[in-house]
Amino acid sequence: MIGQREALRLFGCEVFDPVGQRIGIIGELFLDDVTEQPAWVTVQTGLFGTNESFVPLEGAAFDGDTVTVAVSREAVRHAPQVPLEQGNLPPERERELYLHYGLEYGIRPADITPAAESDSAAESDPAPEYVDAVRSRLRRWIAAS
Repeated sequence: MIGQREALRLFGCEVFDPVGQRIGIIGELFLDDVTEQPAWVTVQTGLFGTNESFVPLEGAAFDGDTVTVAVSREAVRHAPQVPLEQGNLPPERERELYLHYGLEYGIRPADITPAAESDSAAESDPAPEYVDAVRSRLRRWIAAS
């Protein structure tokens, strides 16, 4: 797991897929809003780094100079294009990325028991918990120089 201690050293590092194919160079870093740990990076790809794709850091390894991610180069090439606007990643774009890479996002609706099926009418409605779990979790990290 890549932690906060390594976060500053990620900028500008080359990124490779599990079989050693070069994907590109890290441009930006996004933290998980709950854990404060590095969760995603943007990787500059294409000719002269003209494209930028989001890549998850789940399962990634950092050796001090390069980052090896757990997703293939092809998966990154076919990832949804997310315009990099100022601020954090909107929840709907975030969800697209998690689904594209096959990562779990929020709480699955199947995990929620409808109020009609609950044993007690006094139990709280689980809907607010679900909404809270799926709101934007990724926050852009800006390194102060």
